[in-house]
Amino acid sequence: MASTVSLCMCLMFVCLCDCVLVAVTPTKTCRSTDVRKVIWLKFLVTVNDTWDPDGCIATVLTPRLIPGKEYNKSESVRVGRCDKGPLWFNISEAGIKESHAMNVDLIFFSSVVEDASPPTCRIPWNGTYLTPKTTMANESLLPGCFVMDSREGYHMTYYWFHVIDWMFG
Repeated sequence: MASTVSLCMCLMFVCLCDCVLVAVTPTKTCRSTDVRKVIWLKFLVTVNDTWDPDGCIATVLTPRLIPGKEYNKSESVRVGRCDKGPLWFNISEAGIKESHAMNVDLIFFSSVVEDASPPTCRIPWNGTYLTPKTTMANESLLPGCFVMDSREGYHMTYYWFHVIDWMFG
């Protein structure tokens, strides 16, 4: 039986696979089943609530969160006085045509968003911090995503989620 083979780009970051270097190119070939299991992740979560007349922008470091935990069993995250709620995420292998190894799909069950779906976004991730590609200081080296939601169709709440720490099994 033939095994499924995919390519891992191993230039400028640590490859997540047990791979064999092919000639002198920066590309390694590995089986897609070699992607390591994520045991836990920590996130930086930032919330900017524009509905608060005094303004509310806060950032918090989450505790270690376990992927795939049921919504009602996931830990509630308090982001200053701006928002709170369970943060659920799951890890999936990236598609063949994607340039990263995995996706971190997350949902923040916000106490602020009452009349819409909870903030949801996807973080494309290689299991490492990002490598700078420019000299621009505003480029984050943390894998992350951004989403915004409207409270009652008027005030916007902005959310940033960044992977800051992790453990593979």
